[in-house]
Amino acid sequence: MNIIEATKKAVDENKAIYRKTIPHIKFVPTNSKNVAFIVFSDNDDRAGGMWNPMAKDILSDDWEVLN
Repeated sequence: MNIIEATKKAVDENKAIYRKTIPHIKFVPTNSKNVAFIVFSDNDDRAGGMWNPMAKDILSDDWEVLN
């Protein structure tokens, strides 16, 4: 699904989104004025780090909601 569909579903379900091609980065969309929280995989020391998505990431249709 595209990022808009995934974001709407994730907000409704209070879950994170991710791209199938970049499964180690999970994005928790919020309506907070603070920056969105980025979660890396459990075995990655950068948990809570930042990710700067490229246009191809935003335009991708392989976004999923974390189960």
